[in-house]
Amino acid sequence: MRPHVPLSLTLSAALASANVLPVNERCVTSVHTAYGYIAFSSSPSNGHYQTKCEDPLKVTSIYASAEIYCQPDERESGIKGLEKLCRGLGFELIPREKLAENLTEGAISRMRAVDFFEVPASDPVDGPVLLTRAHYDRVFKTIDTWAYEMWTHYAYGYAGYLYWACILGVGMLHRLIQHLLRFRHDRPSQRATPLRYLPFRQVSHWVQTHFLVSTTIPSRGREFFWWTFSNRGEAIFVIGFWVLSAVACAINYYAFPENIYFPPVSTQVIRYIADRTGIISFANLPLLWLFAGRNNICAWATGWNFATFNVFHRHIAWIATIQAVVHTVAYLVLFFWNPNPWKRLRKAYILWGFLATGLMVLILPAAVNWFRHRAYETFLFIHIIFSIGILVGCFYHTIIFEGEEYWGQAYWFYLWLPVGIWAFDRFLRLVQVIYLNVHVRRNQHSRVQCTTSLAIYDKAADLIRLEVMPGSSSLRPRPGQYYFLYQPFRLSGWESHPFTLSFWSYEIGRNIDPSTNLSTKDDETVDVSQIPLLSDDSSSGSRSFQMQTTSTPRELKLIFWIRPYDGWTRHLRRECLKSPDRTSNVSILLEGPYGHESPLWSYDSVLLIAGGTGIASAVPYISDHIARSQFTDDEDKIKTRIQDMQLIWVTRQQAFIRDLAARELRPALSRPDFRASFYSTLPLASPSTPTQEQRTSPATSAPESEIEILSGRPNLEKQILAFAHGAQSSDSSGAVLVCGPRAMADEARSAVYLAMRQGYQLNYVEESFTW
Repeated sequence: MRPHVPLSLTLSAALASANVLPVNERCVTSVHTAYGYIAFSSSPSNGHYQTKCEDPLKVTSIYASAEIYCQPDERESGIKGLEKLCRGLGFELIPREKLAENLTEGAISRMRAVDFFEVPASDPVDGPVLLTRAHYDRVFKTIDTWAYEMWTHYAYGYAGYLYWACILGVGMLHRLIQHLLRFRHDRPSQRATPLRYLPFRQVSHWVQTHFLVSTTIPSRGREFFWWTFSNRGEAIFVIGFWVLSAVACAINYYAFPENIYFPPVSTQVIRYIADRTGIISFANLPLLWLFAGRNNICAWATGWNFATFNVFHRHIAWIATIQAVVHTVAYLVLFFWNPNPWKRLRKAYILWGFLATGLMVLILPAAVNWFRHRAYETFLFIHIIFSIGILVGCFYHTIIFEGEEYWGQAYWFYLWLPVGIWAFDRFLRLVQVIYLNVHVRRNQHSRVQCTTSLAIYDKAADLIRLEVMPGSSSLRPRPGQYYFLYQPFRLSGWESHPFTLSFWSYEIGRNIDPSTNLSTKDDETVDVSQIPLLSDDSSSGSRSFQMQTTSTPRELKLIFWIRPYDGWTRHLRRECLKSPDRTSNVSILLEGPYGHESPLWSYDSVLLIAGGTGIASAVPYISDHIARSQFTDDEDKIKTRIQDMQLIWVTRQQAFIRDLAARELRPALSRPDFRASFYSTLPLASPSTPTQEQRTSPATSAPESEIEILSGRPNLEKQILAFAHGAQSSDSSGAVLVCGPRAMADEARSAVYLAMRQGYQLNYVEESFTW
């Protein structure tokens, strides 16, 4: 049997370090690799590597050919590399000094020159030999090409990191510019924009209009082929990465017929494709875990929301999976082109690779929107278990490279980095859960205070009102935040469910120590959102709320509005229905807060559009506006600039509207700077039906008994254009916030895009309605 048949894959593994093999080591590497195809009579029986290090005839030949074909600096670096390779394998390279008498100029000149495969395995040479120029050139070209290909594989893998670093850099730069422009605009003495800032404002408006507000193809909404994107910027970023990944896997393959490892050109190309797709797929794993984490440092830096990074995460997952499948199929082709493929396929590291690829394929159907929205708990369980299985499979798939200094370290980097990201995220989540839900009060009756909660089901509104009193006394809720809720004493208590913070208030707490001073409006160290803004009036049967200006100790209560569907929300409704008053003291743990607050207070006019429970995103901004309007000029607080706030709320149940009008929205409905329009998509209980003009006119601010609820759906385009025109006519800055079902959000986004293309200055904010 020719030596290169059993040695080809072994040599390939040994040369895996060529991805970092210095140029000045390639000459000696080519020389000692070429002698792997020449049999010597004195070769030890322990195999290829021992002969390369300890066979006197072969080592003498290596030194002799290196004298002829390598420059002095190449010989020095190459011999050091060979010594290191031998020591790593448990052998010692014979020093040149011990063979010096056979390496004189005269001795080398008398050596026989041997060509590639000139020496048969049955007739090994019994003395040192030289390589012919053709033999050396053929091996050097193979080594050099392999080194280039390996470098290219890893370079294209890191190119993905550079791509996303640039994208995130653009996001951070845009956020900085927005902050600077807003800072200049917020200062009373700088309300007029200086001329030097106009180009930045114009560029910002153009970027907002054509990348952050516009969908990929405005006439088609969010859909682009079979993908869904919130805006054109997301689509460009994702499609750009698809193109980069496809190009990286398709170019720069150099094949030639004289390759000593894989003589057929087709074999070389398939091997290179297999390696490249596998390495780049591995390189995508850290990005997958980074963009999927709740504690995402990229989100902190750019201000982009979870939904945006979730889009990035899903497309990177598709790309990595396709690359893994191509990698697997390409190696299967190589295996079946060689004799006895089943022997190789039964090896453990191959089976682990099949497992990892199979799990990557199987995890994709469970992540589609249809399945995720209908079985969130099942999706989450499958996602976690399969993700762990993928990492374990990848670790064992590359275990054959354990001990390979460069190859193994590269793979461990790709695999340990996701583990580190996951551990960091889980650690922060655990810290958040403990911090929010457990608090030790140190006083004469030191005790541990934990989170308590009450769930109330309103059958008429088909809504669960979850009131949570967090264990932590230092939580500062803000608009735009959402929390993950756990019910720990269930069989699946490890599951968490995301919900937007709908409202918060400060109320008389649970055995609060009178010596504890809760922060009040006059406390300069406390954020405005922590002020005891609204509280329960125990003397009122309607639970009305009033401003608190006293220093009476009170505790924070967080309120979440939950629409019961399937899974955990349906279970929570069943718990409430067991009680005659439809309430349940459920055990809830909080994790968070997550999300970003949009600075709506920095605009003169604000339009809030909500659909169904999307009102949960609007109410905190309404309460924040009321709180900021109470600040005086001598307070070191950011006072609201809002002069006109409008709310358009569309939901099915009138009971939900009336309940919020009597509770959370009641302080706002009596203010002259706030207007609300309520729409019910179910038939109204009143026999009279409003006219078309009434449907499109805002409801009059009034107490609960007098609020006007209109039937049907509003014409959002007409109302948004009217809002934009009104803001520009009064020289006011305007912002539109939308939270609701996808169809409503698409209609609002299209209307804002139309207004901005007509020259109106608007800022568009869309809160995620689905998870």
